Order: sequence, then C-alpha cells, then structure tokens
Amino acid sequence: MCQENKVYLPNSTGCFICGDENKAGLQLRFYTEDGKVKTKVRARADHCGFEGVVHGGIVAAILDECMSWAAMRAINRMCQTGELTVRYLLNAPDDRELTCITAVEKANKRLAYTVGELVDDEGTVYATATAKFTPLTAEATLEIDDMLKYQGGEERVFDALRDEVLGDQ
Repeated sequence: MCQENKVYLPNSTGCFICGDENKAGLQLRFYTEDGKVKTKVRARADHCGFEGVVHGGIVAAILDECMSWAAMRAINRMCQTGELTVRYLLNAPDDRELTCITAVEKANKRLAYTVGELVDDEGTVYATATAKFTPLTAEATLEIDDMLKYQGGEERVFDALRDEVLGDQ
C-alpha cells in the first residue's frame, strides 16, 4: 500500500488516547490517508478487561477519538461527541496491531455524522461505530489548537479558521 498521502494530525501531551506523555494512555498518532482518518493501536495488558481482550471502553474511546478527528476536519472546528454507538462484533485482542479507520458520512456547520471500524491486517472487523459530533466555537477551537503539539509536518487543521478569526482583528 502506498503511504505517500499519509499526513499526521497533531496530538497532545496528557490525553488518554493521543497524549504522548500519558504513560497510562494509548499514545496514539492519528493520520489522514485516502480521505479517511486512521490510527494504529496495539493495546497493552493494562488496557484489557480480562487477559488478552481489550476493554470495551478502550475500544469505544479509540473509535470516538478517531471519528472526532474526521468530524473536526470536515467542520473545521474542534468537536464534542453528541452521540456514540459502538457495535462490538468480536473481542479485540491485545496480541496484534489493530487499525481504526473512520470517515464522515455527512456534515454541515452544526453536525457531523461519522462511521468507524476497528480491524486487523487480515480484515477482521472487531467493532464498528457511528457518532454525531457538534462543533465548539471558533474561539474555543483555537484555544485548544494552541495546546496541541505540532512536531513538524502535521496537518494544520485549523489554520484557515485562525486566519478567518484573526483577519477580523
């Protein structure tokens, strides 16, 4: 698979899902590829509900965070989850790398509808999800964006919004 169109998104320090300094967290990096937002995850034993099986809440959190980035890119605002539905198909194992793949089904200025799935390299689907996200204000979006970590080369998701807001000042 060609990885040339893979572009990483910013992350944070303390977030349970993407915080690179949160030792208890998953420390995931989200990226865009082929028009979708994705992340690779290999859960540890301390992310399991019972031996070898990733806790359902962790699975939901991975899908939620990945779908939120899809929504944020579509609406050009930080978003909050309004509704999340997860369908658990198989126990998600901790002995292999899984990929979360998400996309926006439709979006407008007030709402984004997203879909996602957690799969392994063989195409086995462990969980699917749908969610609705609502945008934060432009000001709140830029405040949060200022706290994100841009290490070089990440997509600057909110730069157009920043230019729009600061252009009025």
